[in-house]
Amino acid sequence: MMNVFALPDDLLNDKAAVRPDIIIYNYHTTDKSSIKAKVAANRHVFSFLQEGEKEVHFFDRSVKFTPAQALLIPASNCLMSERPSHAKQYRAFLFLFSDTNLAAFRSKYPFLFTTDYKIPRDQLSFFLFSQDEFVKGFIQSLQLLPNNVSPSTLSEHLLQIKFEEIMLYLCDRYPQEFLPLLASLTATSFDLPLRKVVESNVYTNLSMEELAFLCNMSLSTFKRKFEEVYGTPPARWFHLKKMQQAAFLLKHRNVKASEIHHKLGYENLSSFVQAFKKEFGKTPKVYQQSV
Repeated sequence: MMNVFALPDDLLNDKAAVRPDIIIYNYHTTDKSSIKAKVAANRHVFSFLQEGEKEVHFFDRSVKFTPAQALLIPASNCLMSERPSHAKQYRAFLFLFSDTNLAAFRSKYPFLFTTDYKIPRDQLSFFLFSQDEFVKGFIQSLQLLPNNVSPSTLSEHLLQIKFEEIMLYLCDRYPQEFLPLLASLTATSFDLPLRKVVESNVYTNLSMEELAFLCNMSLSTFKRKFEEVYGTPPARWFHLKKMQQAAFLLKHRNVKASEIHHKLGYENLSSFVQAFKKEFGKTPKVYQQSV
């Protein structure tokens, strides 16, 4: 069973009564294996990767990035995989902030939000950007401070200034990409559309539990809502979609089963061949030869 990692609560001392709006945290692990977890974040998170690789799967798409990049993860549920470097190290510097910080930023700099952006909110699930020299300097300045699990009044004011610094820089550096996302984060919250979650993950190997998590639903609610929308149980719907795509590729693209099984969400060739034969009464090879 995949564990759920709650942000920021799992970073903070359980005994700490204070939950600061802005939190910085140096995350480091020497675990030699990849780690995959469900992440339930009620804060927005800048993840400045320092060593290793990270992949984040959102409700509509996924993204992989390396220490040359950084990722802004809006407050949401997501699936996260962390892979250590060749030196068996994984390090990331996290900068978490709240809706309160966003509201204050919007109030202080209203001229940034005069444009009515038409980009749909469900296309703005994250923001990936380069760790250029400015960003590297920003991270280094924060790393001089301790993890603020028990922040002082002075450090709170300092972190507020640092928050405005990185936000203003990204607004200036990436106005066409960052500002629409920023505007959407300060808008009214929305429900994750089940259709978007489902239809963006037809050919992935995500479990029903993981899809339900991305929808912010329990498994039972997800299955019930799914049948209301699609008129069939989710397991059968996903199976048929994958089989239809497999038949199309075998017939019209002249590909081998070994070339497509992984793209269709099957971990190995034998499970794909077995599922295909059960559906069509023929192995993929025989099916391809008969059409």
